[in-house]
Order: sequence, then C-alpha cells, then structure tokens
Amino acid sequence: MQTIDFGELSRLSDILDARKPYLELISGRKVRKVSGRMRHSRLQLEFAVRLHDWAADKGVVGIEWRFWLIPAGEERTSLVPDVAYLSNERFNRLEGDAREMPPFAPDIVVEIRSPGDRASNVQRKIELYLAHGSALVIDVDPLTRTIALHDTSTMRVLREGDRFEHAAAPGLTFDVRALFASVE
Repeated sequence: MQTIDFGELSRLSDILDARKPYLELISGRKVRKVSGRMRHSRLQLEFAVRLHDWAADKGVVGIEWRFWLIPAGEERTSLVPDVAYLSNERFNRLEGDAREMPPFAPDIVVEIRSPGDRASNVQRKIELYLAHGSALVIDVDPLTRTIALHDTSTMRVLREGDRFEHAAAPGLTFDVRALFASVE
C-alpha cells in the first residue's frame, strides 16, 4: 500500500489553485480547467442542488472539489469535477487533509463541457474517474443538450425526452428537457 504525503499534495494543490482558471493534472500533465460561462454555471448549480437533495444523509456533495488519483507507479492525477458526490461510507473514513482533497475519485462525478474543452481530455478524465473508484460519471454537453452516463461497463446518452435514472443513484430521477430548460 502506498503512503500518501498530504503535506506535499496540499502544497501542490495550492500551486494548482493559485489563480483561475484552476489547473488539473491529467496523468502528470497540467491542463487548464476551462472556465465556464453562465449556462455552465447554472447547470453546475442545478446538478449540485439535485445531488444534494438526493444525497440528504447518504453523503457529501461539493462543487469544484479537488480529488487526487495516485496510482502506484503512474503519474499523479488531480481533477476538479464540476460537481462531486462522495458517500458517507467513503467520506467518513477520511480525516484532516484527506477530507479536503480525497485520494480517490468521487462516487458520482458531474463534468459539464465548456466550448474550449478538448474531447481527448474529457475522455481521459472519464477513464481516470472510473478506474479510480467512480461508480458514475455524468458528462453533460450543453451545446447538444445531452447527458452521457458512464459507468464501468456501459455508456448511455440521454437526450431531451429521456429521464435521468441510474443504478449508482437510486431514486435520483429527473426529466432531461426540464433540466436544460431550467438554465435558459
């Protein structure tokens, strides 16, 4: 088992968060987190509220919360999802700095695409989240008004007229059209 130096991670986080746009590390490579626009911000809020209401006493929801993915023998990765949910079971095992910057991927991740996002970076982030503990990655594309649901075995695209439902979030359900209409 690998020992994690949270002092070092805290110093690195301070450097990555020193100014906006924040930087993420994707397999050791610094990538600017593309700043969102109004629609991006409102979608982020909509997802955060929906996840927070659903999570109730099941877990913790945060916006732009830094997570460190540190696989043995691989380059460090540090991602800042637009919205993250971490179950109480996993969160309550953490203490101190580990709560501020967990050393694994959140249970549920929401990434909202911005016009400047590179498709290859988005795909790599989805792969990394799933490889390091996420049960569900929700990839939201405001331009096409679609939501791609990624888990370890499937990918399903939701469009207007579909309802959001997924086994990783039992009881969380909403109309995709209503979600996008709420931010116009």
